Amino acid sequence: MERAMVYITSKNRDLIFNAIRVMYTDIAHDPARGYHVPTGSAACKLVGYPTEQLARLPTSAVESFAGVGYPFVANVIRAGDKVLDIGSGSGTDVLLAAQAVGPSAQVIGLDLTTAMLEKLQASVAAAGVSNARALEGNAEHIPLPDASVDVVTSNGVLNLVPDKRAAFAEIHRVLRPGGRLQIADIALGLPLDRNCLSEPRFWAECIVGATLEDEYLALMEAAGLASIEMLGRFDYFSASANAETRMIARSFNACSFVVRAMKQPVSPFPPALSWPPASPADIPAEASHVAAATAAPTADAVLNGYGQPCGKLEPVIKSHMRTLTSGQVLEIRADDPVARLGVPAWSRLTGHALITTIEDDDRRTRFFLRKR
Repeated sequence: MERAMVYITSKNRDLIFNAIRVMYTDIAHDPARGYHVPTGSAACKLVGYPTEQLARLPTSAVESFAGVGYPFVANVIRAGDKVLDIGSGSGTDVLLAAQAVGPSAQVIGLDLTTAMLEKLQASVAAAGVSNARALEGNAEHIPLPDASVDVVTSNGVLNLVPDKRAAFAEIHRVLRPGGRLQIADIALGLPLDRNCLSEPRFWAECIVGATLEDEYLALMEAAGLASIEMLGRFDYFSASANAETRMIARSFNACSFVVRAMKQPVSPFPPALSWPPASPADIPAEASHVAAATAAPTADAVLNGYGQPCGKLEPVIKSHMRTLTSGQVLEIRADDPVARLGVPAWSRLTGHALITTIEDDDRRTRFFLRKR
């Protein structure tokens, strides 16, 4: 399990958290803008939130939703529970939990983004809820006493946390004996390599921080959590309006899931609800992956990166770009799966336009970049 975390230095951790703050500040302040992952009420419906539940929530709570699943299918929250929502965002899950536990109990929304904490407070006020509050912090260092909550919930957050071992240890610490956990998150079917994991700018893609599913469950078990039960998986990224995001997710078999667990001593879980939902009809059509079906643009220069790891391609791409004039096209050929994440991310960061991507097979990809 240490493979996924050992390359994250303390400096990189700060950069990762800063990148996360920037992205979720944007979602809080400008929810109507298109993002590379589904957001808002459409995302809620996509991942299975019942329409009647959403109707009871203020617009401010739903419009900046950025979760990846419906953790309440775990069916572990009871009236009177004290609940902690890790990465609470604008408050969708906080308010639903507050309704479930009743006015005499308490729900705490933990988030590291100031803009989301402010929006959570506004959502709580708009809903007229008196049993919910915002708390600044992150999953690696939860500012609550030991054994202080009955339930921890989280939605699309722990995949962004650099030190997942610490996060699950903290979750175990703050849960009371017999406390319950419900999580919706992202898992991978194929591993990422060292170069990708150690690059902070890739983490905001919502895929780079994710681990293999069996590693994720093993981290939960290592933290002392028991009765771990996988409740379902969902092809979340297929609903992204961004073709690059869909391609990257497909390259690493990324999907969302819901899992529940318990802190010792264990007792029987109530029956879980049915999940995932049926795929909606309005999921964007994916581009063809057959090379013959996609017309390749005319390239002014070709970089043959077959056999090279993605981490070593970047300086070569920079060198090739310097030889081109504005408007010319560079074709980059790569067979490292990480390049399907790295090249599009590099193009966005540098301002060069990614015209198209052609997947020749499971590994070989051609990227066509127009120099800015």
